[in-house]
Amino acid sequence: MSAITERPRLTDDIRSARLAQAREQLQNAVEALMTSEGWQNLITARRWLRSYSLNNVLLILAQRPDATDVRPYRVWQEAGRQVRRGEHALRIWAPSTRKRRDTDAAKVEQADTAIVTGFVLVPVFDVTQTDGTPLPAPSGAAPERLTGDAPAWLWEATAAVIAEAGFTVERGDCHGAYGYTSFTDRTVRVRADVATAQATKTLVHELAHIRLDHDTRGLPRPAAEVEAESVACIVSACAGLDTLPYSVPYVAGWAITPQAAQDSAGRVLAVADAVTTALGL
Repeated sequence: MSAITERPRLTDDIRSARLAQAREQLQNAVEALMTSEGWQNLITARRWLRSYSLNNVLLILAQRPDATDVRPYRVWQEAGRQVRRGEHALRIWAPSTRKRRDTDAAKVEQADTAIVTGFVLVPVFDVTQTDGTPLPAPSGAAPERLTGDAPAWLWEATAAVIAEAGFTVERGDCHGAYGYTSFTDRTVRVRADVATAQATKTLVHELAHIRLDHDTRGLPRPAAEVEAESVACIVSACAGLDTLPYSVPYVAGWAITPQAAQDSAGRVLAVADAVTTALGL
């Protein structure tokens, strides 16, 4: 009979070293948001890493910049794939919980409630570290250039979400801009003389201004434009309209502090996720 191999327990020194390394990686990743390259890496990754928090996305990119599909070991097994021997795990934060027994005095019933007691580092792996069953292709059409066409449904669905927010969508002269939103008149206008790819991306950009509360937050215009364009890039990419090479603004020097960049990034990802959900992506 072969001996049972137990998972080795981490020593306090190893655990402390891993925690320190993770904190340093996260701090460096947050500071990288203040550069054009760091911000674009975040926007690019969000199409694939939509199930993770901002901090975990930053940690994943710090450890593996080319990551696309990241899952725990057992989840890969459930998908019919196996992590290759010798692959080094990526480390991300996950909640640590304990159960609390709640008693309903009226019904004399008991139930267990999970309580978050803190966060611990857990291992995950990118798809490129696995072998096995091919994964389904990501949803969305093939990427289109901004000089070409966009899926007709994307314009219609975006316009419907804007209408639900109480705004009217129209096409016409935008005084040199691709589009604009008037919060006073509750109107979104997109210029009529551009390709449907550009027009649709612009419509998503204007929806982002609405969802990001740019009428009340008092952001400087450059910061508001960076946020809206970033949301538009994420949503468009999820729909198969690749706008990143053409429209992500240069953000170096835009955020005054790393905390400001992190706060803005968190809001951008939250709004992008909400919009993609509203569009059925």
